[in-house]
Amino acid sequence: MLPELDTVSFDADLPLGLRPAQDYSSKLARETRLALRVLAAPTGTPDGADPLLQRLEAKLDLALEVALLSRYPESAPLHACRLGLNSLAWHSSQDQSPGETLLLELSPHADSALTLFLPATVLASQRQGPQAYAITASIEDALSENTRPLWEKWIFRRHREQICRR
Repeated sequence: MLPELDTVSFDADLPLGLRPAQDYSSKLARETRLALRVLAAPTGTPDGADPLLQRLEAKLDLALEVALLSRYPESAPLHACRLGLNSLAWHSSQDQSPGETLLLELSPHADSALTLFLPATVLASQRQGPQAYAITASIEDALSENTRPLWEKWIFRRHREQICRR
């Protein structure tokens, strides 16, 4: 069981990789900002939407994924995750020390190469069996005033979708 977060959140099995925090760069920050713009964009299509526009959007999605697959041919392993506005939690076979800084490499969908790079500080690590841990990390410092609203919009959307599925 994943730890509760203190904000709106959603649960999903997502590709999640960990890197040393020093791997974070302005290039990865820009890539994350652009990826969040895609994730926060409106998703619904109105009834009677133009089929040509829908085909064009599907082609653009395909081109984006093909380009990203050339940059990230291997996806990180799937982890049970809980994503919130200021923090996230995940199951791991490796323990992490509170206060440790990591670079989270998170794909928002299991079958997508779209990747978010989020510097995080480990808040807690709870043992959940002989070789299992539930890690909670803060990402508050990872989100700028430009990316925070995009992140929040995506988290709220996924939270609402999860409620509707129950």
